[in-house]
Amino acid sequence: MLACALALPLLAGPALGTATATAAAAPAEASGVAADGNYWVWADTNRGGPACGWSGNDSDWRTCGAGNNYNMNDRASSWWNNGYSGALGDVRVYEDINYGGASTCAPNGSAGNIPWEWNDRISSHKWVTNCGF
Repeated sequence: MLACALALPLLAGPALGTATATAAAAPAEASGVAADGNYWVWADTNRGGPACGWSGNDSDWRTCGAGNNYNMNDRASSWWNNGYSGALGDVRVYEDINYGGASTCAPNGSAGNIPWEWNDRISSHKWVTNCGF
């Protein structure tokens, strides 16, 4: 199992719904922007390339974005937890679909490039109340 400590946390938001956005709708800046309630991931580092944003849990990242026609499974390289603070504001990400395998957590309001040990390895996520770091 991978260690939960990361150079930077991963992403979070409220806990209902499904994938709701694509790269065209992804916010460009991680600072100074009001929370939109989504956990965002990008295929490339530094918030580059295609993106998906979720307002709720997703057990299978093989389908996300508008019409669930984009595959972010094992492709995420950067992230932003632009969820709402409070209960269910952090996001726990999992190595496998259906919340399986190793996991780590993205505290609310955090963003960055995904550390090498997690880069292109995330397949599902759940909103949680506390990362527990």
